[in-house]
Amino acid sequence: MITTASVLPVTLSRIRNKEISMQRILKTSAVALALLSATSASAACFYDTIRASTQVEQFYDNRDGTLLDMKTGLTWAVCIYGQSFDTSTNACVGAATQVPSWSAALQAQDDFDLAGHTDWRLPNVKELATIVEYACVDPAIRPELFPQTPSAPFWTHTPDSADVDSVVLGRYIDFYDGTEFNDKPEIQRYVRLVREAD
Repeated sequence: MITTASVLPVTLSRIRNKEISMQRILKTSAVALALLSATSASAACFYDTIRASTQVEQFYDNRDGTLLDMKTGLTWAVCIYGQSFDTSTNACVGAATQVPSWSAALQAQDDFDLAGHTDWRLPNVKELATIVEYACVDPAIRPELFPQTPSAPFWTHTPDSADVDSVVLGRYIDFYDGTEFNDKPEIQRYVRLVREAD
């Protein structure tokens, strides 16, 4: 004999599986739509269908060209390597510098001075991934926190320990969609630096 008690768990399980499948379909559709409709002027974000991976409230704007991520304890440079921060307008000025190699990216951290600090460094791949906004594409970052971020690859301090590509040597994250790569050595990448919070 079939009872309500025996059918209910099976029915709930099917409903949950359908909800999960529907969420996957919505997420895939949103990303596909973003890829079709996104422009380079600003990110296409889909917070109504994809859960945000970063929260604006987790960052504190120091008003000196840096953002403190209160969740990770890291302080991020708002500007990309090559730009400078204008305190009168609270904005980055100048052109970002593309860095041709991993060794040049490692050297860039030694030449960086911002907000009275010289201990800036390249983030490792896990640290850089903490500012990727997976609900956005082109670029995959919160534009209200990191304006002027190009939809392009950014170097990390993490070496290519698997020797996937002996030319590139270092890992990077492509901020077009937040994916991690270390192929295509001919593509120049950008640098966003980080430091431990005081």
